[in-house]
Amino acid sequence: MQEEQGGRSGNRDLVVNPGEYAYMQDTTKGLVRTSVGPKIINQTGTEQPVVFDGDRFRTVGRLEDAVRQCPRAGEGDYIVLENPAAEEGSEHPKESAESDLPVLRHGCTVNIPGPTTFALWPGQTAKVIKGHHLRSNQFLLVRVYNEEEARKNWGKAVVKQVSQQSAKDEGDDDKDNKEEASEESVVLGTADELGLTIGQRLIIKGTDVSFYIPPTGVEVIPDEQGNYARDAVTLERLEFAILVDEDGNKRYEKGPKVVFPEPTEEFFTDGNKRKFKAIELNKIQGIHVKVIAPYREGNKSYKEGEELFITGDACAIYYPRPEHSIIQYGDRMKQYAVAVPTGEGRYVMNREKGDIAKARGRRCFCPTRSLML
Repeated sequence: MQEEQGGRSGNRDLVVNPGEYAYMQDTTKGLVRTSVGPKIINQTGTEQPVVFDGDRFRTVGRLEDAVRQCPRAGEGDYIVLENPAAEEGSEHPKESAESDLPVLRHGCTVNIPGPTTFALWPGQTAKVIKGHHLRSNQFLLVRVYNEEEARKNWGKAVVKQVSQQSAKDEGDDDKDNKEEASEESVVLGTADELGLTIGQRLIIKGTDVSFYIPPTGVEVIPDEQGNYARDAVTLERLEFAILVDEDGNKRYEKGPKVVFPEPTEEFFTDGNKRKFKAIELNKIQGIHVKVIAPYREGNKSYKEGEELFITGDACAIYYPRPEHSIIQYGDRMKQYAVAVPTGEGRYVMNREKGDIAKARGRRCFCPTRSLML
């Protein structure tokens, strides 16, 4: 006896609506068939409804529980499909039909731009991801997971180049959407130029690209919060940022500019801060630094281990550099001059030689690297 509710029948029959699909397993052979709507499933005594949960097939008690919604990618979205079909012409189950499972390329992944929708073969999984819109101060970190597929499909990525006008107006998303599509090679370089290899990481900057969908063989890596678009650091005047490479080297950038990391770099942070203020000095202030790597500036060379005392006379605004390490006394980074009134003096000792001299007033005395009060 059959009982219909909402277009679906009871124990033995099931109406699969458009945009839906279901799996039925033959209990005598173990084969799993895919039924795609619109269609009616007539369950026989040797069949049972099953679902695939990403790892294994699981039997369900009712036919209704076997129905699944087809993944849908709208315009500007894409589907990441795992275990695609190996045979051409059998990429997806046909609508209004019952199909046997073709050979799948297990362990492989393909990216399919929208708009599209399709049913999944037994053993497949799909994830719909929004296309990546970028502002001029954002970037994507992408990784090559299949070298051969990445090289073959590199030019099939959906890339919209930032025009001069949209680069000036970074808040206008509608203009970004209307940009004409351009060849990826024009913006990012060709596969041969980039030398794509498995595991290679690339940075896609919002100053170059306003919209991006990766090709097959390439994936966009989300951050710790699951966001794909990452924020660069926008520096104003008198601000700087520090980027640390995987090999321990540091790169210092000062504003005004938008700073993007290299694929192997991360921003140095102090708490939640990623940008820092330059040190402003006047004539009665100074900082004590040690040279940790030899370098040359102008006509003068500096050796590793040398100590410098930089005052506002020589450098009114000091930006840290990779060859310098600031020596702090307690929690003070700046050193201040000592006011010596008229008729008074201060004894000063040379730290390197031990000689003692007298600094007479009236003056503001600022000890150098070799002198101490």
